[in-house]
Amino acid sequence: MLDLMVRNKCSPDIVTFTSLIKGYCMVKRVDDGMKVFRNISKRGLVANAVTYSILVQGFCQSGKIKLAEELFQEMVSHGVLPDVMTYGILLDGLCDNGKLEKALEIFEDLQKSKMDLGIVMYTTIIEGMCKGGKVEDAWNLFCSLPCKGVKPNVMTYTVMISGLCKKGSLSEANILLRKMEEDGNAPNDCTYNTLIRAHLRDGDLTASAKLIEEMKSCGFSADASSIKMVIDMLLSGELDKSFLDMLS
Repeated sequence: MLDLMVRNKCSPDIVTFTSLIKGYCMVKRVDDGMKVFRNISKRGLVANAVTYSILVQGFCQSGKIKLAEELFQEMVSHGVLPDVMTYGILLDGLCDNGKLEKALEIFEDLQKSKMDLGIVMYTTIIEGMCKGGKVEDAWNLFCSLPCKGVKPNVMTYTVMISGLCKKGSLSEANILLRKMEEDGNAPNDCTYNTLIRAHLRDGDLTASAKLIEEMKSCGFSADASSIKMVIDMLLSGELDKSFLDMLS
């Protein structure tokens, strides 16, 4: 494509290169995207934060976290300042690829900086902590958000509720559900399904049934994971068919 543009005397700019790289990353061809990236400087152009961010995300999503980190360092060394989006992508990638401690190191430095991190960044770290078994630390960070002038959104609440459920702290998760509503954040289908599955695992069918009815009254329905769990429990004799009917 680039060669065709050159032959037609159309000089590709950084937007063209970035769009092409994004296209490769979207179809899981991040290595091809990297080849295009290496052509940028040869054309006398300079990659910007968006270009780098797209490639960092591509490597993270491909499980090539080391390459993502190396590209991030290259970005900094070339004088391209990472923005909140870039840091968010890197932290999310580190958490998803089992490098929580590294993510926390970077996050700690970011908190000391003057950068406005925003709720998305905090939610990413809270989720990473929960998945990494640091639910208590996640809870402490969650509770500190108002002091930082950051308001949790639906995703933040849902992530924290999920963490509490995985820890087995269902009472706290239920309380947080109501606190979420009080704060003006209406639970979504993910919030309800997370709690429903947690109560099913705990054997509390009454609580699960109440949540299902509440969820349906809000216009939401059971997701594939919840339906599978109910079917598995039905087959093992832990539930009767009426529970499955309730989901429909």
